[in-house]
Amino acid sequence: MERALRSSWTRALMLVLILFAIGYAVFQSLAGKREEVEVGKKAPDFTLTNLQGQTVRLSDYGGTGVLLNFWASWCDPCVNEMPLLNEAYGQLPGVDIVAVNMGETKERASEFADRHRLKLPILLDSQGEVKKRYKISGLPATFLIDDKGRIVHKFSGELSRADVIHFMERIQPKSGRN
Repeated sequence: MERALRSSWTRALMLVLILFAIGYAVFQSLAGKREEVEVGKKAPDFTLTNLQGQTVRLSDYGGTGVLLNFWASWCDPCVNEMPLLNEAYGQLPGVDIVAVNMGETKERASEFADRHRLKLPILLDSQGEVKKRYKISGLPATFLIDDKGRIVHKFSGELSRADVIHFMERIQPKSGRN
């Protein structure tokens, strides 16, 4: 009798665990479907603060191509590519470069920008909200967004000078080309 009772409890516990696992999987699946960050889809809009304390939205760049780069000062590949992005900033009509600092303080990002004489816009994602929306798992990460706000390409890893130029040319609006 005791053995049968233990067996019944074990089956009941297993059933509860299986139902919990299924429920959790369904919840995660539905929660992850809110906004898809895929090539061809509209880039999720966001609002962040820049180093000057001004509020900036991704949608403020509507009508231009945007090379959206996620970085941090502790990331060596990010540090390597930042001068290349800065050099390319403003060089191609109709294309903007926006650098989103991930999880660092305004002071730390400002110090980095000053040390490297960065002129490109730097936005602060101190709480990691945009990182979650864009499903960033490693740095650096770059998204190419066309003038209609659609993601054209996603790239993980360090950009070379040739990558930066090629990516900017891919998102340059036809009206901005020479």
